[in-house]
Amino acid sequence: MAFPQVIATFLALFDLIGLPGNLIVLVTIILEPRFHVMRYILLASLALSDFLLLILVNSFLIESIAQENWLYGQTMCYLNSSFARYFFINTILHLVAVSYDRYLAIVKSPLTYDGIATKTRVVFLALIWIIPVIPVSFGQFRGNIKYVYNPKVFFCEQQWAVQTGSSTNMIVSFIAILLVPLLIIVFLNVSVYKTVRRQIKAMIEVQVGGPVDTESPQQQEIASRRLRDRKAAVDVAIIITAFFLCFLPGSIRGVSSQFVPEIDFPPEVVFVTMCIFFFNTICNPIIYSIRKREFRNAVRKMFRMVRACPDLNGNDSV
Repeated sequence: MAFPQVIATFLALFDLIGLPGNLIVLVTIILEPRFHVMRYILLASLALSDFLLLILVNSFLIESIAQENWLYGQTMCYLNSSFARYFFINTILHLVAVSYDRYLAIVKSPLTYDGIATKTRVVFLALIWIIPVIPVSFGQFRGNIKYVYNPKVFFCEQQWAVQTGSSTNMIVSFIAILLVPLLIIVFLNVSVYKTVRRQIKAMIEVQVGGPVDTESPQQQEIASRRLRDRKAAVDVAIIITAFFLCFLPGSIRGVSSQFVPEIDFPPEVVFVTMCIFFFNTICNPIIYSIRKREFRNAVRKMFRMVRACPDLNGNDSV
């Protein structure tokens, strides 16, 4: 089997795992009332983003790479690359929002933040889906960004147009789309980490100083909530770390090729970094299934409900 066919096999595996995995996450959070809080709503929205990325980007790459030729026409090649850029920005904004949600719950307003999906928070969630349209469409409208078919890897790749000011536009785009969100994510999660460490130290001191059962019910409820928040913060940190580990190889390759055009990466490097990037689409369902007991229980409950539903002939399916 040639190397492109090996890559196509891995991409097909991501579809096979990622599509049902992210769909299960999405449906489970929608059907389970206790998950109707912002941290889970954001995770459901992120699952939808990964689901659409697999359908609109990855699925078109599988057959073309396997056949070593783009099979869907020039327009779809451009759209495929545009969708890839859109969902990349969309995912970063989701990570910023998830980090900010944990920051509110643990650092800024630990006693008052309830995570309820208010109208204002729903608007912010809508903006996560709207904002990525701006850099994708504006760059093409200005002619700063072009999508050029690369016959070595059998799909279109983003390239900055060679014109006056293109380097400045590229640097501004790099700072606005990647560097600033990354710094925000780091700041928020470092703040959460420091607060969590202080809380753990305080709880240890309380336990050492006296028996836990002397605490009032209110204190026990606060301690239980803080434990849940800390676990959620660890989950968010794992999700963010997984994303950036998957993203960095392709990002380094892309930035290097844009700023140093003389660098010509072999197709194998492009394929491998792309494969690592798409691996992120299956990470989140795996993380949820391992880290979240309540999510596993909700999934089992959902499948029991499906099996208990009568089939189309009115017979019990169990």
